[in-house]
Amino acid sequence: MPYVALSQCWFTRQHQPTAWRVHEDDGGIYSLCRHCGRRIVTWGRHRWTIADGLDMTHLAETVSGRFLTVLDSAGEFVVRRFTVDHLPDEEAIEAFKLELRERYRMDEPGNDLTLLDSADKKAQRPRKPPPMAARAAPGSPRTA
Repeated sequence: MPYVALSQCWFTRQHQPTAWRVHEDDGGIYSLCRHCGRRIVTWGRHRWTIADGLDMTHLAETVSGRFLTVLDSAGEFVVRRFTVDHLPDEEAIEAFKLELRERYRMDEPGNDLTLLDSADKKAQRPRKPPPMAARAAPGSPRTA
C-alpha cells in the first residue's frame, strides 16, 4: 500500500507564502503556498487562504460595517461574528472585546479560538535587515 505525505498546511491549516507575490486589482495579494504549492490570497496580510473559491470572511468585510469575529484557527471556521455598530465609542468596543475573550475563554492554554477585528490596520511591513558586517581580511581566522 503506497504512503502519501501530507503537507504541513494540511495539519496546521495555515498556508505560508513563498517570496513570489502578485498584487491584483481587487486589492488581494496572491502567492503560492510553500507547503502544498496551491495558489493563496490575502487581503489584510493577517491570514492566507486558498485563492480558488469563495472566501466568506472577505465577502463579509467588504459588504458590512465593522465587526468582531471569533475564529477557530485549528478548524479554520468562523464560530461567531458580532457587529459593533451599536457601541458608542472605541472604549466600549475594547470592553466588548475583553468580554468576548472571557466568554470564549480565549486566554486559556490549548484554546484555538482567536478574536479578529475587521478594523485592524494592515500588518506592518518588516523592517529592512541590518547591513551585513564587512568581510574579514584575507588570512584572518573566521569566527562562528
